[in-house]
Amino acid sequence: MTSVFSLRCALAACMCFGTSLYSTAKKTEEPPPFDADLFKQNVQVISPSVEFLYWVVQESCLDYALKMQHSAWGSTASYAQGRYETATYDIDPGFRLGFSFFRAPRLWEMKWQYTRLGASGKNSSSKPSASTEYLTGTWPQILPAPLSGATSHIHMNYNTFDMLIDRYFIPNPHLRLRLIGGGTVAWINQDWKVDYFDAALRSTTIRNRWRFIGGGLKIGTMVDWYWTENIYLTALGMSGILMGSYRNTSKQTTTYQPAGDDNPTVPIRDAILRDTRPAFTMQGIFGPSWQKNFKNNRVEVFAGYELNIWFNLQEIYRSTSGTASAAKETWINSSMTALQGLTTRLTVDF
Repeated sequence: MTSVFSLRCALAACMCFGTSLYSTAKKTEEPPPFDADLFKQNVQVISPSVEFLYWVVQESCLDYALKMQHSAWGSTASYAQGRYETATYDIDPGFRLGFSFFRAPRLWEMKWQYTRLGASGKNSSSKPSASTEYLTGTWPQILPAPLSGATSHIHMNYNTFDMLIDRYFIPNPHLRLRLIGGGTVAWINQDWKVDYFDAALRSTTIRNRWRFIGGGLKIGTMVDWYWTENIYLTALGMSGILMGSYRNTSKQTTTYQPAGDDNPTVPIRDAILRDTRPAFTMQGIFGPSWQKNFKNNRVEVFAGYELNIWFNLQEIYRSTSGTASAAKETWINSSMTALQGLTTRLTVDF
């Protein structure tokens, strides 16, 4: 009887042990939670990226004419009357190419990127139909008759190159933070041309150009916040200061000869400024992204709003007039330069 009881106890113990082993094996075979490693923080990768930009450039101090909207108040000299006609940019496409190396498991990344945009705009204005209303220039017209029309053409070449290093921080499985810093180089130039003409097709042309080439440092932070179903909220904010060479020219010519000793082949305005100056820039990006881990790759697709602001670049130089030997006072109009619009990005990890 005792031996039978002992046998039963041994069988029960074996069954319990087997059940325990099965349960343990079953638990170890269960896959990890879907959000256990959303960012593949322990995988060393290289990541090329390509971005499509659809931006508009916005600046002030680009008025070129006044179009009257009511009759002149009389024959006595008056001040500005009418609606300001200004140069504006169209929305233009650009691109940004990037390449990065992520060093796992040390959680730092090195990135190189180049941004290119060619922006332009064309505006025109004509004299109002009423005989007592005029189109007047905000630059000297240098024509004997009232203006019949005015045109404006503006173009900007925008190029930046960044070499950045960032440090990853993952405070929880759904949030990735990057602290970013590094060097930047920019070469930017703008060409603005204004033409005035009268009914006899005599014309005056004003051409303003500035160019900046410089380098400096940038610092900022980037956030990827997981929401649901591979959808993330992505945001970046950076600021930088650059030092570089600045050149600004203002030239005006006219086909009209006011006096017999005037030479229309010589510019009536021809001023050049060269200096070394700092430029301050700020960048902000905000929008949703789709990010997914595959067996051998990780893919990110972003589409959102981007704003780049530059200070101490946009300057328009005007002056008083006088004889060749007389003093000419300088009037400087300045504003910030803003580039903003849609940014889309595709990034693939290898």
